[in-house]
Amino acid sequence: MKYKKKLYLIALTGGILSLACFLYGLNSREELQYLERPERGAGDQKTELAVELEGKRHRLSVTLKEVPYEESELALELEEAVSGLDNLFLQENSDFEHIIQKVSMPSVYPDSQVVIQWYLDSWDYVDPDGTVKNELLQEEETVSVKVQAVLSLGGESLAWNRQIRICPVESPDTEQKLRMLEYRLLEAQEEKTERIELPIRFLGESVSWYQSADDRWMWMLMLTAVALAVTVVSRRKDAEEARKKRIRGMQLDYPEIVSRLSLYMGAGISTRKAWERIVENYEKGEKEDEERHAAYEEMRITLHEMQSGVAETLAYEQFGTRCRMPAYLKLGTLLSQNLRKGTRNLAELLKEESREAFEDRKALAKRMGEECESRLLLPMIMMLLTILIIIMFPAVISFQM
Repeated sequence: MKYKKKLYLIALTGGILSLACFLYGLNSREELQYLERPERGAGDQKTELAVELEGKRHRLSVTLKEVPYEESELALELEEAVSGLDNLFLQENSDFEHIIQKVSMPSVYPDSQVVIQWYLDSWDYVDPDGTVKNELLQEEETVSVKVQAVLSLGGESLAWNRQIRICPVESPDTEQKLRMLEYRLLEAQEEKTERIELPIRFLGESVSWYQSADDRWMWMLMLTAVALAVTVVSRRKDAEEARKKRIRGMQLDYPEIVSRLSLYMGAGISTRKAWERIVENYEKGEKEDEERHAAYEEMRITLHEMQSGVAETLAYEQFGTRCRMPAYLKLGTLLSQNLRKGTRNLAELLKEESREAFEDRKALAKRMGEECESRLLLPMIMMLLTILIIIMFPAVISFQM
């Protein structure tokens, strides 16, 4: 119920507002006899009108210009701007004979339509933004500069002329002192000498000069840290790759190990003798096969444990624990229980386990093939693009010729 009330309220509000806008539009369609122009200083404005011609209405965009100034009003506003330009230009400077701090040279007089153009006989000591470059001046050295401003409004112009005197900085801050020293060094290089004498005193203070500190050690430290981080990450990545490779190898070797145990034990050979023969065959073929197999290495460790006095049941259980894989853990438990409880059908259980292991190996080989296909996809795409470029390039060249 609340949901419906909300819908009704939204529809009612929208309908009322739409009706109000429609009625307002009807009232605004009254025939116009004149247009109000913008007041002086308000600037030009655009308005949209509807014009009815030959029984049809057309839209027309009109620009309304502001009401022009009377000549007396132009002269009065220009004079007011000129009279206030002194304080505007000086800002925090005391007078025109002591220009030390930044001056103001705006392009438009504040709160008016008066346009100002500035002219100086030398821009060496004053920037267009009003910054005074008095750091160039020596102590008690001044520079005279002529400043002219042309104020324009409504086709009328009025000139403002002043003579200013730029004085050196009285109490420079650290940044100004550095700029002054920089200018001193630039001036010293104008002389044709092989050496530049560095000042030992500046503005009554002693100055010491040193070669800038070499910060390459920071970069070397950063590079060392990056290299260490990359080494640690690569070490972890290599360890992870080695772990995955070990697991994959043990998965591939498991069916063969179970099959051999099943074959030997089915022929009446004891579990330990079968274990020893598998390890011996591995050691004989180890010289030919340079790659070590983790599963056979764990079997060798288990055999050494049994030869050193560890109980056979415990050795098989530890073998499954070290391999850290469910299949090997199951195999170790199965062999250990056979010795403890004397399972009669152990050979049959191993044959069944061997069949399941080979099925798992087929599925693993299929997954490995799919992974190889996905890895070869990018090189195949690159080869395809290369072939397309080789085929299309002569055709494109022939079209251009």
